[in-house]
Amino acid sequence: MSKSKKENSGCLQFFILSILSGLAFIIIYITFSFSAKTVMLFAIAVSILFLKLVLGNTTLKSLLKSGLVVYVISYGFIFIIKMLLGELSPTTEEKISFNEEEETTKTVTITENDTTVLYTSHRSWIDNYGNSFKGDLSVRETDYNRLKNNTEQFNPSSKKYFWGSLYNYLEQKDTPSLDLIMETFIKINKEKKLNQMEFAEMVVTCIQDIPYSFVLQGDCPNEENYDDSNRAILENCPECCIGNIKFGIQNPVSFIKNLKGDCDTRTVIVYSILKYFNYDVAIVNSDFYRHSIIGINLPTNGDSKIYKGKKYALWETTAKYYKAGELPVNFNNVAHWDIVLTSK
Repeated sequence: MSKSKKENSGCLQFFILSILSGLAFIIIYITFSFSAKTVMLFAIAVSILFLKLVLGNTTLKSLLKSGLVVYVISYGFIFIIKMLLGELSPTTEEKISFNEEEETTKTVTITENDTTVLYTSHRSWIDNYGNSFKGDLSVRETDYNRLKNNTEQFNPSSKKYFWGSLYNYLEQKDTPSLDLIMETFIKINKEKKLNQMEFAEMVVTCIQDIPYSFVLQGDCPNEENYDDSNRAILENCPECCIGNIKFGIQNPVSFIKNLKGDCDTRTVIVYSILKYFNYDVAIVNSDFYRHSIIGINLPTNGDSKIYKGKKYALWETTAKYYKAGELPVNFNNVAHWDIVLTSK
């Protein structure tokens, strides 16, 4: 074979391998919860074996060379995208506003000669697509007093399923007392005529909009004891911490009362609300990242987790501007995430 024919053959081989690897990557990435780099390696290996079987006259050495080039180019592309995302999308800590402590107001309502004391947060927020919303998040004082020590009553039946059991317990106990919040979201939906995804976006961004606070089992740290990860938050907002809370999580009603919520405090209330509205939603935890997010079974692109044959788009709830399927670049290896509770 002449040099020109060899070059043409090599280019064609490289082109076919690239197309096959791309198709295999898409199929494997959607089906399994592996990192992009792992999936790309597997996709190229499968494509090389397939081409070797189909093109018997092609040497394995030439296919491996082409595969190496495809991987280097693909890895470089993934690296550039992550760098751009890192520049364009700040990490969770950078995106949270801690300038001031938010508060609820205590009001009294009278209905049919019955007096009800409410804790209310008058909220106004914009979702990730520029749509604006406003509404009151309210809970009754009687419900707060009855449920505020919810976690003290929880007795786990199994250490293996501890967090899923705890979240399920809080959801079951608190959801009936979130009825005023449900009414607010129903009213917004009626006014805005939202579809299923838009409604979920409205609910999640409402919770994302509430500034982050630490919820600790022990005491909140003094200023001299701030570590590097907490300093940026607590120096700007010393009150953005609540301590001596069993298991380090607030039940949904208490969160609405004082607006102090960390990651799983938020995932439980989002889970409770979306479950109430019949969404297939999950709580997804990571021991590796020491973080909690939600997953939602709706058609969308991006980071996801497959669980019992269903695809859950992963969704950050502690900071604004994250859409379904978008995770902070420092938390986005889906292999480190595990679904601990589902609504369906």
